[in-house]
Amino acid sequence: MGRVFFDTRTNVVDITVAKTIVPGDSGNLFTIDQASGAYAIALPAVADARRGWNCRFILKTAAANAVTIAATAGDGDNIIARGLDMEDGAVGSETQGVDVITFISGALAGDEVSLVTDGVSWYATSIASDKAHITYS
Repeated sequence: MGRVFFDTRTNVVDITVAKTIVPGDSGNLFTIDQASGAYAIALPAVADARRGWNCRFILKTAAANAVTIAATAGDGDNIIARGLDMEDGAVGSETQGVDVITFISGALAGDEVSLVTDGVSWYATSIASDKAHITYS
């Protein structure tokens, strides 16, 4: 009998239009298509997502459209973020108390953001080709 391997693949979800992420989406890898237009992605409320909820966003198709990822209005400015850019290897952005992450027009395929919550705040880590490709506001 051969070896038994567990299926540990990540669930990959393509996003091409506005989307509301739900608590059941934890662990997903979301690919973003900027070519389909400018749109917003809404995160679940941290209270609903609960401690340990996480996901990752990767820009799959770059184009001249900004795509935003936003905390819910009820959560306020609860994203704490750190960004690393490959342009000069420096931390491109360090910020607290924001509620929107934007893949700007001009971002490149492969730019990415990972998010996790402790049930109170969102913690975002981004890696981009250039420090301006992913912004926090």
